Amino acid sequence: MKNFPPVGLLRSGLPAATPLRGRVLAALLLLALAGCGSGSHPSDKKLIENFQTHKAAFDQLLRMFLADKGLGRVGEDFTRPENASSVGVNAEGLKAYRRLFERLGLKGGVEGYDEKDIVLFYASAEGLSVSGSSKGYAYCKQRPPLVVEDLDSYKSPGDKSFTAFRHLEGNWYLFFERED
Repeated sequence: MKNFPPVGLLRSGLPAATPLRGRVLAALLLLALAGCGSGSHPSDKKLIENFQTHKAAFDQLLRMFLADKGLGRVGEDFTRPENASSVGVNAEGLKAYRRLFERLGLKGGVEGYDEKDIVLFYASAEGLSVSGSSKGYAYCKQRPPLVVEDLDSYKSPGDKSFTAFRHLEGNWYLFFERED
């Protein structure tokens, strides 16, 4: 779901770079990475409005995902495990998930493992797999450790990696995660 290929992939496909070509490629990569912050994720306000409008559909998606105990992730075009039928989820079931993703604006799908104490519903994801960010909704069985008033303006101490939450109602939260 991240927008940019891993840096190793970028390097492996390039011909031997001249010094100028190398500097240009490095500058382009830095420009691409500069766009990986929270600035292009949907705002808290937009996500909250979407949640309030579609609360029943979010609850339906949560119930489905919790019932499918062996399913860890459903994305637009993949599942974990890769063979969802091995955990009792057929093609029609996956279509039902993806119809709800479309309706709810969940570009990255849903994810939760083991007891599914935290279930993440991805509205957006950007950057590299080792240096990027994602934002969306979370269902947490217990209050998460870092709850803030505003995810749009939150900065971690020392600008380090973090996952922060904003309370919506009951066990529902928004989340913003950044990996540096």
